[in-house]
Amino acid sequence: MPEHPVSLTKKAWPYVATLSSASVMLLAFFIPSIQDQWDRYQSRKVIGLYVTLGDDFMEEERYDMAEKAYEKAFELSVQTRLEIEMKRLKARVHRMSMLVEWGAKPPEDLEDVDFQLLLHLQKSHEHDKERAYTLNSYASFLAGSSKLKEAEAALREALIMDPGSSMLHLNLGNLQDQAGKKDEALQSYLKALELDPKSLNAHYNLGLLYVELGKNQEARQAFEAALKLAPDDLETQKQLKQITK
Repeated sequence: MPEHPVSLTKKAWPYVATLSSASVMLLAFFIPSIQDQWDRYQSRKVIGLYVTLGDDFMEEERYDMAEKAYEKAFELSVQTRLEIEMKRLKARVHRMSMLVEWGAKPPEDLEDVDFQLLLHLQKSHEHDKERAYTLNSYASFLAGSSKLKEAEAALREALIMDPGSSMLHLNLGNLQDQAGKKDEALQSYLKALELDPKSLNAHYNLGLLYVELGKNQEARQAFEAALKLAPDDLETQKQLKQITK
């Protein structure tokens, strides 16, 4: 037996100290990684909230607000989420549908390239309905830029994808009326009403066209049909009074 017993505590200490040192190094390595993961998780949550907000605004047809929400989400994603950018572009170009008058002057910050990019992204057949809606907005943009032939081409293409859309036939009628093609506009309005008899705008625009054509009896019927759908509509009331004087 040795005269001086070996101190196990003293022998073990350097080993334990080495382990502790290694643990500290591992923690130093992992803590930033954990923090980064948490930050990314929080960022994804915020991005998701902005996207949801944008989706809600789209449902409400508040396209200007939807565009801002998607723009913020895309910015937070460090411009890597293409599906968010696609949503933003949709909201941006559909602002044309917020204009009260067909073919009104487009917003100054809206450009042809915005439509072209979105249409490029909607090339596949699974996006046919969405592409048709985009083409409708594009036609309004073109009409407001006095490019009537290009606008009609956009609407014709949209109708190939969605021939049962009352809105597309209505806007084709608006375009034809704007271009002086009154007979063609009449047929388009009637088709829009055939597809959707409750279209207030189709009844109202048909009434205006009948007035232009000197057909006051038909115009009266169209305005009366519009008032059944919206009894308090002041513009329709005004038009009806003018032809019944």
